[in-house]
Amino acid sequence: MTPEEKLNIINRLNALELQQKKNLDEIGALKKYLEENPKLLKSWMDLNEVSGFYIDSFSKIEAYENRPVNEENKNVYVSENQAKSALAKAQLSQLLKSYFSGWSNQLDNYAIFPQIKEGEFTPYYGIAILPQFLAFRSREKAQLFYEQHKELIHIYWSEFLE
Repeated sequence: MTPEEKLNIINRLNALELQQKKNLDEIGALKKYLEENPKLLKSWMDLNEVSGFYIDSFSKIEAYENRPVNEENKNVYVSENQAKSALAKAQLSQLLKSYFSGWSNQLDNYAIFPQIKEGEFTPYYGIAILPQFLAFRSREKAQLFYEQHKELIHIYWSEFLE
């Protein structure tokens, strides 16, 4: 083999190594992009598996880890706070019924909205124009409900602190 042929082979090897490095860099960049931009799923069943927390039939919040998606585990929340919030909402819905409250399409609705000040919830009472869960016929009724069920309402709102 002549020196020119050897030099030609070395140059081709260098070019191939450079191309391989570029390919590896591109593959790395694509992997990073896919990690940072996960596929937007079209349906819940596309998740493949779920993890989080669910509320059992005794109203206990239980952990649920890496299970395949199926029809029986649609009640799994991502966080424990979300599960606690759902449990509180169920209780509040029963209490709202006892106050003859809830959203009305015909009457004014005074709602209790969460405000976060210095990391703490404070209620804001206002007339709601869009449907709200904590809706009442008067501001006074909303204030009374909040005072009587403050702890439960804060648990309901807790999912917003994550």
